[in-house]
Amino acid sequence: MADAARLHWVMLLGLIIPGCARGPAKFVMVGMGTAPDLATIRAIETVRRADIVLLGDEQEREDFKQYIQGKEVWIAPRFITLYMGVDPKAIRDEDGRRLAIEHARKRQEMLDRIASAVRSGRTVASLENGDAMMYGITYYLEALPPDIPTEVVPGVGAFEAAAAAVKRSPPYGWDTSSVILTMSDWQGRVDTNERLMATGTSMVFYTMHLDYPKLMEQLGRHYAPDTPVAVVSYAGDPKRQEVIRSTVGGFLKEVDLSRIPVDKHMLLVGKFLTCGQARADGLEAGRRYMERMKYQNREQEAK
Repeated sequence: MADAARLHWVMLLGLIIPGCARGPAKFVMVGMGTAPDLATIRAIETVRRADIVLLGDEQEREDFKQYIQGKEVWIAPRFITLYMGVDPKAIRDEDGRRLAIEHARKRQEMLDRIASAVRSGRTVASLENGDAMMYGITYYLEALPPDIPTEVVPGVGAFEAAAAAVKRSPPYGWDTSSVILTMSDWQGRVDTNERLMATGTSMVFYTMHLDYPKLMEQLGRHYAPDTPVAVVSYAGDPKRQEVIRSTVGGFLKEVDLSRIPVDKHMLLVGKFLTCGQARADGLEAGRRYMERMKYQNREQEAK
């Protein structure tokens, strides 16, 4: 269904389905998916009911234009989260201290603006690319006054979209049963990637300007050279999505880094990329559970 037709039907649903009518004013974080046509019906309906939409930058006006026409738009740059959680008095650098104070002021101004709008009966929807709760800007939820009702509408995130692109489930890692979602190492983190790699499990990197030579050197200390890796660019975008496959040992030789959009790709690492749902033990450990479920299903059918 074309996007315009889809939006038309969603608007009609808001008129005929009980519960879709405008409710009390509130602040809503809305996950809009990794591509315009991956926005859920709930997300679209939430934006339709909102009086004000909050965006992270001007580019998002274009990204979400089909959903925000006629809406009042506020812009709150994502970089104002810089120095959040740090006492400005503890910052020795004068420029850094000044920036921390300025950003704290801007954050508070936006929080006050949101609270004022909601108290006056207007709903504010903050739109997030992907899923709002995975590296999204959620400080509003943490810092708004207690009397301000809030809600989160989850979305299709980059992790889900990237796994769909490679058509493999990351937790199925042959001899592992987990996946680690992480990003580049930043100063002050206790869960450094080198420590996480020591587990040997599947890993998915939200790339955010990764240092690939350094990362591959680290991976090479914990994963076999033939361990498969995949770069997924523009995950979920039917027109621009691209998957580049390689291995830990061959990545830097085989992959042209200039082809990869800096902030629009994911890196997937692990045996799941080739083994699929095959397990080293053939899921023998789950045999009794499966047999018990089968027996219970038979009992229910007999009733």
